[in-house]
Amino acid sequence: MNYLAHLYFSDPTPLAWAGSLMGDFVKGAVPATFPEELSRHLKLHRHIDSLTQRSEIFQTSRRRLDPRFRYARSVLVDVFYDHFLACRWDEYSEQSLAIFSQDVYRGLQSCYDLLSPGLQQQLPRMIEYDWLTAYRKPEVVQRVLQRLEERIKHKIPIAAGFPQLELWRDELENDFTAFMEEAQQVTTVWKQAN
Repeated sequence: MNYLAHLYFSDPTPLAWAGSLMGDFVKGAVPATFPEELSRHLKLHRHIDSLTQRSEIFQTSRRRLDPRFRYARSVLVDVFYDHFLACRWDEYSEQSLAIFSQDVYRGLQSCYDLLSPGLQQQLPRMIEYDWLTAYRKPEVVQRVLQRLEERIKHKIPIAAGFPQLELWRDELENDFTAFMEEAQQVTTVWKQAN
């Protein structure tokens, strides 16, 4: 899952949001110096990521996409699912996406010193361009894919995968709906146990 989904499944607190996003930046053992809530949500991020590897629903979405994108198909599905979540946010939350996004940005700023360097570097752009709300726009999805391709030094043409969104939109959106149900169950169980 990408940023918006990880934030959606986290608890609604600044440290939880920080941990939910830092899963993409902190590798290996979780530092013992992290506050408990941040550590817990970083682990939740990893748990959700592992769900995508074993979820038949997610893998079905992945297999729909052109095989030439190889392992990047998972990245494409992550981004496409965030697009669907942004578009259908009102079905999943009583709080508007605009208000949720502003709460998250303020929350992350309030614990800025605890964020990983990579997230500290991204946060100003995330806020300036309102990434979370902007996921609704197909052109933003395309830009996200372009940035991801730049990060991997163009080894795989991820941005060229953008047309797959419209090609498979109905099927992918149905997969997304089913996956959200599965992820909600899995995260609820995980939170009760952790």
